[in-house]
Amino acid sequence: MVFPAHSRLLPALLLFGLTFALTLGGILARPIESLSLFWPVNAVLAGVLLRHPRHGSFVGIALMYLAMVGADLLCGSQWYPALWFNLCNVGAVITFWRLLVNLPRQHRRLRTPHGVLRTFAACAAGAMVAATLACLMATPWFDQSLRSTWMAWFSEQFSTSVLVLPIMLTAPSLPALLRSSGQRISLSPLLMLLASLALSIGFGGPGAIAFPISALLWCALSYSPFLLSLLTLTAGSTLIVAVAQNLMHFSMPQSQAGVTALMSARLGIAMLVLGPLIVACISHANRALLARLAHQANVDHLTGALTRSAFTRQANALLEGRRQHSQRLPLTLMMLDIDHFKAINDRHGHAVGDQVLRECAQVLQAQLHDGELLARLGGEEFAIVVPGLLPEQASFTAERLRRAVQELQVRGGEEQLRVTVSIGISGCSDQRPASSLDNLLADADQALYRAKAQGRNRVEQAQRQVI
Repeated sequence: MVFPAHSRLLPALLLFGLTFALTLGGILARPIESLSLFWPVNAVLAGVLLRHPRHGSFVGIALMYLAMVGADLLCGSQWYPALWFNLCNVGAVITFWRLLVNLPRQHRRLRTPHGVLRTFAACAAGAMVAATLACLMATPWFDQSLRSTWMAWFSEQFSTSVLVLPIMLTAPSLPALLRSSGQRISLSPLLMLLASLALSIGFGGPGAIAFPISALLWCALSYSPFLLSLLTLTAGSTLIVAVAQNLMHFSMPQSQAGVTALMSARLGIAMLVLGPLIVACISHANRALLARLAHQANVDHLTGALTRSAFTRQANALLEGRRQHSQRLPLTLMMLDIDHFKAINDRHGHAVGDQVLRECAQVLQAQLHDGELLARLGGEEFAIVVPGLLPEQASFTAERLRRAVQELQVRGGEEQLRVTVSIGISGCSDQRPASSLDNLLADADQALYRAKAQGRNRVEQAQRQVI
C-alpha cells in the first residue's frame, strides 16, 4: 500500500514523540548517578513494532534512536555515553522485535504457552544483548567490574521487559476494550493479590517475593491475559521498589562477587510471573473454546437462530417461570414454514436454498424484540415464542412477520425469488395454567398444516387453545 506523504509523516512523528517522552520519563525517574530502577522504554517500543509492523524499518528504528539520544542530551548527558548507551537500548529493542515478529499471531499475542515461553526467551536474549554492549565500554564510565555491570544491565532489562512486554502483546484493540468495559469481574482475586503484596512487604526477607504467587495464579484463572499482565506489572514493580528501598530487608550472602540483592530479586520476580502468564493463556483458551462450543450447541450455524435443543430449554424455562408467577402472563407460540422450499432447492440449488434460509431468519429476527425467541426446528421450519402476547391477539404480529418475509427479495441466479411463509399460532391465555411445550408445538403445527392446505402464505390460529 502506498501512503500519502502526510499519512507517513504523522506516524513517524508519533513514534519519535513516544520514544522521546518515555526516555525522558525514565531518565528523570532514575536515581542520581545510577542505572534506572525501572526502564520500560525498550519493552514498550518492541511492543509497538510488533503491533504495528510498518514501523519496523530502518527509518523507524533510526527515529527511536535519535529520540533516545535527544532526551539523554536534554537531561545533561555527554555525547559519547548518550550515543553508546542508547545503542544498547536499541539493540535490545531490535532483538525483542526480530525474535518475535515472525511468530504466528496467536503465539505473538500470548494466546498459547509456546508464545509465553518464546516471549520470555526473547526478553532474556534482548537483555543479554543490552548488557553485553554496555560492558564493551564499562571501564571509563562504571566503577563496577564487568560482571557487576553485566548483571546490573541484564537483571534490569530482563525483569522490566518480562513485566511490560506482555501488556503490549495482549492489549485489546480500542473497540474490543470498550465492548468489554461493561463486563463484571470478580474482585476477590484482586483483593487477595493486594493483601499478599502487603504481607510480602510487612513480613520481609528473600522468601517474601514468592508470597503473591497463589494470588497471581487465582488472577490467572479469573481474568484475561491482558488484565493479568497489568496485575503482574503492578505486583512486580511494587516488589522491586520495596527491595530497592530496603522495605523488605532483602539480603543475601555476597558469595558471588557482583551479585546484589536487587539483581537477585529482579530475576526472581521476573521468573515468578512465568507460571501465572502460562496459566492465564491456557485458561483464556479454554474459556474461548467453551464459548465456541456453547455457541455451536445453541445457535444454528446457517441461520443464526436458536437450535432446537436450545429453543426447547429456553421455552420450557419461560413456561416454568409462567407457572411460578403469581399472575400468569400470556404466551404465544408460532410455527413458520417456508412455502415451496423443496422446489427452490430443486430448481436453484442448495446454495440458493441456504441463502433463502439465512435471509428469512434475518428478517424474522429483525422483527422481534428482546426476550422473544426465534429457533430453526429443522429444514425450512422455524418457531417463535412471544411472552406476554395473548394467542388470540397474535394474528397482527404474525401478519407483520408474514409480510416482512413476503417483501424479501432473494436473487436466485438471474431471477428474483418470491419467498413466502405459512404460520400457525398456539399459546397460553392469561390466568390459565399452561400445558407442556410439546402440546403447544402440536397445536401450532396443526394450525400451520391448515394454513398450507388453504393456499399457503397465510396465518391460522389453533382451533384449541392450550389451557
